[in-house]
Amino acid sequence: MAGITERIRGMSVAWFSFNLATSAIVLSTFALANLGGSTLLLGFSRGLAALNTATFLLAVVLYSARIALDPGGFAREARSPVRGPFLATIGVATIMLSLDWSLVLGRVGVAEAFFYVGLAVHTLIFLVVLYSMERHPGIEVHYMNPAWYMPAVGNVLVPYVGMILAGRGVPVSRSLLGVYLGAGTVMWMALFTIWLYRSLFFSPPPARLLATTWINLAPPAVIPLSYEALLGFTPGVYRALYQEAVQGPGGVVASLLTAVFDFFYYTFWGAAGMLFLLVLAITLSHARRRDLEFAESWWAFVFPLAAYSISTIHLYLHHPEDHWLIWFAWLLYLMAWGFYLVTTALTLYYEYLETVRRVPEKRLPRLLRPLPEDVTRR
Repeated sequence: MAGITERIRGMSVAWFSFNLATSAIVLSTFALANLGGSTLLLGFSRGLAALNTATFLLAVVLYSARIALDPGGFAREARSPVRGPFLATIGVATIMLSLDWSLVLGRVGVAEAFFYVGLAVHTLIFLVVLYSMERHPGIEVHYMNPAWYMPAVGNVLVPYVGMILAGRGVPVSRSLLGVYLGAGTVMWMALFTIWLYRSLFFSPPPARLLATTWINLAPPAVIPLSYEALLGFTPGVYRALYQEAVQGPGGVVASLLTAVFDFFYYTFWGAAGMLFLLVLAITLSHARRRDLEFAESWWAFVFPLAAYSISTIHLYLHHPEDHWLIWFAWLLYLMAWGFYLVTTALTLYYEYLETVRRVPEKRLPRLLRPLPEDVTRR
């Protein structure tokens, strides 16, 4: 019993990253299923969504027990400038489950519950993390890593999910959603600038934080989806408005409609494309040097890729003449699955070695060593 208690006491918030990654896989599978009319993919997405909900509820029970067993440790983690932002994963994973239940499983009542619970949790963690970072006496630039984006990711995700639910009759304030979108967008831009500053003028993040570098893709992939939803330009509505505007005098209204949409979408979606190439090059460079290390943060590979795949699918629905977009979306989707399967396998193998075989950490293969406490150490 003591061993189980210690395992729970040491439980990492990274377990919620599994739920976040799985939700992203579910939603990208669902989007591609609708695009291609695949009943097989549709059924698979529904089954995976149900399984993800079960594992999420188990993680909530265990993590609640972890907080009860060691409230002081949890408080110290929340105040940490390195690990604190990871806590935002809890709220973001809950909000993502709202999408699973509204879009994939079609249960709006359950989706509404997940949304408002996730919104409350995310807002609380967002404020605590911001306050703790502002009051922390010794934050240095080398502490900065893309995991700091997690509160911003949650903020820019809220408007997209909120407008999806609003379209299904759930009472949601559009202006409140706009507050989250603005706060998340500006926060990401500021933090991205700091990350570039650190990477260019100081030592870049170590190999242990490689996966978090992929979080760079997440905000610019989700922001255009939220703008699309708040502006009322979801693909079906947009095409109907465009066709009506084309029949107007000179097609001027249609041109303006396209210009407004493309301005917001291409600005962020295009930035994500640049970042995709950048983080892919960084990852291949580390792979060539063979200094990759397995860490809790490896779940960060999955969500950004799946989110960018969904964002690309939406862009294709607006501009179906660009056929290459659908192939790019499939590429991102398959890459997300590759990272998902590898990370799941390594996580289960590491847990087996540590829990069942009781192999000391120093004897584990380098790839299987978990993220050290001091992730800023070179």
